Formats: sequence, structure tokens, C-alpha cells
Amino acid sequence: MNKSTLTNIFTKKTSDYSFTIMFFIIFSLFIVLAIKPSLTTATALKKEQSDLEIVDNAYENKIIGIANIQQAMEDNRNDFPLLTEAIASYPKVNKMIEDIKSAADQNSFVIKKASVADVDLFEKSQQNIKQITVLVDGEGSFDNIMKFTQSLYNQRRLKTIPQMDITQLKNGTDSATLKVTLSIEGYYL
Repeated sequence: MNKSTLTNIFTKKTSDYSFTIMFFIIFSLFIVLAIKPSLTTATALKKEQSDLEIVDNAYENKIIGIANIQQAMEDNRNDFPLLTEAIASYPKVNKMIEDIKSAADQNSFVIKKASVADVDLFEKSQQNIKQITVLVDGEGSFDNIMKFTQSLYNQRRLKTIPQMDITQLKNGTDSATLKVTLSIEGYYL
């Protein structure tokens, strides 16, 4: 190797390439160590923002729903006593039987037998609205039976009649007295 070849190696051109290579190595490290975490953080923050917007919309819908319920309660505030009379907080069996008896007395319907079928006193049931069933056997004309049922429906306490059996008495008379067996359901909370 001669001296001119050695001097050509250490010329300015060779030192410029080494500077450029060092610059790219340092720049690559800078990108990996400084810029990439910033980009990762920015991406994570953008995703978090979109997730929070979804949660915000869900909360806003819930708040609107609560406001609507509150408005409905304000609009119906005067009707709440009627609701507590319609659906009692406990069975109130005596009150229900008294209502049935007063409806029968008003409409010339003769009650022969009345019995309470189902009352859940231990509240094992998980239902919101529970029911009490009263079985009634009675007699009356068809018009009196219809007036009796209408009178039951017009009372404040909510009652339904899911089953009604009407049969003609064996000793048929001109007054057309019919025998009725019905179950009356009342409701409580």
C-alpha cells in the first residue's frame, strides 16, 4: 500500500460520511426514544377521549331519563294518594272483604260463602306486586250480578275477576235467581 492511498482514505470525503452515519444513528435513537412515546401517548389520549365521549353520552341519556321521571312524578303528585288506595302496601284482607260485602249489599247480591285463597304473609315472593284471592259463592239475578261486578270495579282498590262461573239453580223460579262462583283478586305491594 502506498502513501497516496492512505492519505485518500483520511480525506475530507471519508470524514463527511462518518458524520452522516453518526447523525442518522443518533436521529434514529432520538425518534425511538423521544418521538415514539409521544405519538403513543397521543394515540392513547385520543382513544380515551372517544371512550369518554361514549360514557358522557350514556350518562347524559340517564340524566335525561331521570329528569323525565322526575317531571312525571311532579305532574302526577296529586294522584299518588289514589295509587296507594288502589294498590295497598300490605294485603288488607279485612278491607277487601268489607268492600266485597258492601258491593253485594248495594246490589242485592247474596253472598253464601267467602274464603281467602292465597295470601303470602311471609313475602317469599320476589314480585313487585303481589295478589290476594278471595273466592265468593253467591246468588242473585243476572242484573244484580252485573251490577255487583261493576260496583267492584268502581271501588278504589284495584280488583280483577279472572274467573266467574254462573249456573242456574236446580229449583228454577220465575225470578231467575242464578248461582255464581267467582274469584276476586286484589293487589298489594
